[in-house]
Amino acid sequence: MASGVPGGDTPRYDRDFLLGPAKRNQVVALWEVEQFGRDSFGDPDAVSLYGMKPAEWHAKGVRVLARTAVEAVRDPLGERIGREVARVVSAAPPGSAFGVVDPFAGSCNALYSILRHLPGAEGIGFEAERAIFEMTTRNLASLGAPIRLLHGDYRALLVRHRVPAGRGAVVYLAPPWGDALDARTGLDLGRTKPPVAEIVADFERAYPDRPVLYAVEVHERLVPGPLAALHAAFEWSDLRVFDIAGPTGRHGVLLGTMRWGV
Repeated sequence: MASGVPGGDTPRYDRDFLLGPAKRNQVVALWEVEQFGRDSFGDPDAVSLYGMKPAEWHAKGVRVLARTAVEAVRDPLGERIGREVARVVSAAPPGSAFGVVDPFAGSCNALYSILRHLPGAEGIGFEAERAIFEMTTRNLASLGAPIRLLHGDYRALLVRHRVPAGRGAVVYLAPPWGDALDARTGLDLGRTKPPVAEIVADFERAYPDRPVLYAVEVHERLVPGPLAALHAAFEWSDLRVFDIAGPTGRHGVLLGTMRWGV
């Protein structure tokens, strides 16, 4: 067992334990992050963030809450999403410039991963929960990340904090799934909190005259109706599911563009 693990009856470090009310908002030690990786994925380095293994990001001063260790987009998924975003952005008209926005930023690792594939781009993140906002703000400062993180509901802040004029927007959408994910039917994009279509409508009002690429994190199983409605709403769309196993199954990304030829 990793150095620092206390003796006695150490609980199983799984999703239920770390998300329990007694643990979820505690800062977890490095050995706990690695134990979660062992117990849940068979890999002490499973919670790789910001392009680094746990021991590396911990040495840089990065710290996470128990819930963040579970809920953060880990590097393998973030990197795949970043590559898919870069693939679509590379087909934008020559000379196009973009900013990246994440209205449910959390650890900002997904935003950080996307920015690694878009040299010169800057990110804007919104995080409503104070504890996560404060922790992530400190982590981003220690990494020198090109991300401006704001505290509050994106719907209240979006009108005042936008991608600079003259740039298109890449919008990464991973709202809380909650009970929108059903073991039998899959993920219902119309029941996330808020529903994905409502978030897209919010950003369409904020960026009505700019090219926008939406990147929606999805599950391998999706309820057909809301998925079809999103496909129909975008001018172009593409669904990619990655061969990356997680606690609830494989994840992927739904890409959709608006005004991409502008």
